[in-house]
Amino acid sequence: MSQAVTHIEWKHKRRLHHPANGLWQPSREGVPTKTPLSRPATRSRVQKVPIHLATLEQLWPPLHSEILAWKELEQDEWYPQLSSLQISTLVTEAIRFGQKAAQSLRYKGTLEPWINRIIRSNVKIQLLRRRTDDSDSWVRAQYRHKPPVIEIHHSSLDQLDQFFRRSGFQISQDDLIALHLLHEWFHHLESTQLGRTDDALPKAVKKKWGPFYRKSRITRLREIAAHAFTQEVMGLPWSPLWLDHLLLLTGKGWGPDRIRTTFHHWKTGWEELTSTAKASQDEDETPS
Repeated sequence: MSQAVTHIEWKHKRRLHHPANGLWQPSREGVPTKTPLSRPATRSRVQKVPIHLATLEQLWPPLHSEILAWKELEQDEWYPQLSSLQISTLVTEAIRFGQKAAQSLRYKGTLEPWINRIIRSNVKIQLLRRRTDDSDSWVRAQYRHKPPVIEIHHSSLDQLDQFFRRSGFQISQDDLIALHLLHEWFHHLESTQLGRTDDALPKAVKKKWGPFYRKSRITRLREIAAHAFTQEVMGLPWSPLWLDHLLLLTGKGWGPDRIRTTFHHWKTGWEELTSTAKASQDEDETPS
């Protein structure tokens, strides 16, 4: 399906503004102006806050980042080959990998320094407009390696903006873009500086022929690390993975009670898994 692709020609050390189409571009006059992305009418109860102060956990059932990471790992094709102890360890280590990469990096509510930084690392940025009925419309953003490009979907910015407003918060465009941009920039860092998360952590092992084994990358670990990186850099009290689940479930028409019940089942499943993992570890450490 065809799509309109708009190149965002960011130039470092220059002021930025929002033209009428909602895209970031250099300001020719040096005077920043802003025309916001399309949004529903503002209600009087909506509070304008930085994204890290949006207390969504007071409105929606919370869920710990490790449980969210586990649910992400469940989607990997190699998940069935992993033991409880391996799963527990991989979740912890993937989160730690992303957090470590975020050390000394902080987003302080202004996008321009990050745009400058990313452009200086030779990464282009594109904002994509595509029809909402596209089969891949759930994709929020992606990083393409050759040439290095970060693509952000305009529909995702609108969706997040509307969700926050329904929850009583008005979040700046800078913050919404940063939420996407930092996640994908982490993948660029994996390619250029850090090394891939799924190379740094243990691989899945599957028996093939006799004594020979096949090892494969567990690619979902990269997403877990990217979310942890974004949360750490932006100082968020909740994982962006949690936000993804809330958007998905509310999009199905689920309310807080039904979401709470589902999250409770996940929490119980994680507790059972980690309990089994601990028992397995204790057994391995017991002298024979």
